[in-house]
Amino acid sequence: MREGDDKFMKKKTGGEKVFDYTVNVLLIIVAVICIYPIWYVLIASVSSPTAIGNGEVILWPKGFNWNGYTRLMENKNIWRGYRNSILYTIAGTAVDFLVQIPVAYALSRKSLPGHRVIMALFVFTMYFGGGIIPTYLLINSLGMINSPIALIIPSCVSVFNIIVAKSFFEGNVPDSLYDAARMDGCGYTRFFVRVVLPLSPALLAIIALYSIQRHWNVYLSAEMYLIDSKYYTLQQVIRGITAQLDANLTEGMGSAELIQLMQEKQLLKFSVIVVSVVPLVIIYPFVQKFFVRGVMVGAVKG
Repeated sequence: MREGDDKFMKKKTGGEKVFDYTVNVLLIIVAVICIYPIWYVLIASVSSPTAIGNGEVILWPKGFNWNGYTRLMENKNIWRGYRNSILYTIAGTAVDFLVQIPVAYALSRKSLPGHRVIMALFVFTMYFGGGIIPTYLLINSLGMINSPIALIIPSCVSVFNIIVAKSFFEGNVPDSLYDAARMDGCGYTRFFVRVVLPLSPALLAIIALYSIQRHWNVYLSAEMYLIDSKYYTLQQVIRGITAQLDANLTEGMGSAELIQLMQEKQLLKFSVIVVSVVPLVIIYPFVQKFFVRGVMVGAVKG
């Protein structure tokens, strides 16, 4: 600190210190409230079903075991669901990029005739839609029923993603940059591929995260359009496992057997939750550093 700068430093008053401590305590409480459910699911997935049923699992696992995960991994449908979900997510994200990024860039250029009208039509679809039945009839008429394409093509246009990308391009890719490139003989396509995309790693990371999360968690569309079990997503497989456990609970059996089955269901439920979120937990740290910057760049000018 330079000499004389200390005159600008004002010692905190008692009220300001109390305020800081209060804010810190509240943030810690909020953090615990958000983190504890995740921690509980994790420790419960490796605990004894009896300990879970008796409420003994609070902060640490009780009766540590891998039985829940072992039972899941022995189910071949889990691996098939994992494979399908990964393939659908990769393909869906790739198609999202091919559609959303070029569309967003085109709409961000004021030189595009009717860009305001086109954007208004996109935004209109965010608030008004045909509904589930007309959508199903449309997918059926296009021959996409019982095809993974039904999970990829109809959802490739995310208006929210387009709005985010459009705002980014408007704030970070000025028209003067294209004018300079055009003087060097650069066309629209080459400018987009060689200049715009390399300038947008934060945006691409954010759009990738949104698309991956959306395709990985797809369930309703899969239930509506996929009939053959070989095409089932991981979420559908997990739903099938829990439904089978519920069906077993309704069968006539002794009270001891019923209690044991209910405890096993609880254990499997926690294990299933952990297994289903692992890919997203692995991916998120790689794009987290881009998250705030990617969304907010271009939102504030000056």
